[in-house]
Amino acid sequence: MDQEQDRTDDARLNFLRLQEVVESEIPKAIRNHDPREAKSLLIQVQNQFRGLKLYRDDRENLYSRLQEAFAIVNKRLEEEKLSFEKLVLENYNTLLPAVEQALSRSQETDDFRQLWDSLLDLQSQIKSAKLFHEQRDELFRKLQEAFETLKTRRNQERNAFELEAQQNYQRLKLMVDDGLSQAETTHEYKETREYLKKIQNEFKGIRMIHEQREELYSRLQTAFDILSKRLDEFFRTKKKNWEIKMNYRLSQYAAEIFEIQEKLSHDRSSLQDLLDQQDIIRDSGKEHTAMTGIEARIVSTRKSISRRSEEIARLEAEQNLLREKLNSGSVGF
Repeated sequence: MDQEQDRTDDARLNFLRLQEVVESEIPKAIRNHDPREAKSLLIQVQNQFRGLKLYRDDRENLYSRLQEAFAIVNKRLEEEKLSFEKLVLENYNTLLPAVEQALSRSQETDDFRQLWDSLLDLQSQIKSAKLFHEQRDELFRKLQEAFETLKTRRNQERNAFELEAQQNYQRLKLMVDDGLSQAETTHEYKETREYLKKIQNEFKGIRMIHEQREELYSRLQTAFDILSKRLDEFFRTKKKNWEIKMNYRLSQYAAEIFEIQEKLSHDRSSLQDLLDQQDIIRDSGKEHTAMTGIEARIVSTRKSISRRSEEIARLEAEQNLLREKLNSGSVGF
């Protein structure tokens, strides 16, 4: 009889303790804004039922309240799941066409830089977007294909450029050699000057490796200098009128302007290379000690571009003024 009473007392005490837990923890779980944490709390409460002696009605009463809480939390989990799936689908349906369009453009665009930046932007969007693992892998796979296609086409264009540049170098070298020879020996100063200007014009817009361009242009400038010295001697000896000298000065202006334009073109190319390096370092997401140096070189290069542009404008103004003076008088040789 005493043992039966003890079991009765244990069941009652267990009910009171468990009832206190239920009344304390269930409201906490329901108020929790994270349904996963809420469910974890309810599971902890549920685990306390195990092995406890309880009257059947007491167990069912407490367990019923617990199940009602589970139902509320599970509904919230399901709503969150549906909301997440909807957002994932929207993200995927937005990103997939953009990636496929970029992949298509990678096979035909000539603006490699612009598309490369677009691919990096898409890559960032995919990384931050809420997506299922399989969707993210699919998008990254297509995006990587676009990157590889673009790199392959860029390398092909570079190879084509190098081949064309070498052919242009060989052709211009023959002309420069001939121009230099004429500048050293000719007495047909006007014809030789026009020939050198013709060679000079061949440099404009032509694709060539920078060092080879500099080499040939330096030799062409030497031809201009030689012809200039020989003309000066000719002027002193023959005492030609001022129009001859002014005509030659026009050719000097053209040579000076062209030389500065070549340097300006090199500055702009260097600036683009520096900007590309800056983007690569920035896109890496890591601190890089070279960034400060690159930024300083970018500032210096931009100043050089501005200075050369102003010098070209000044020379062109002087050239136009000189041309007006010549047009008002007789034409030189």
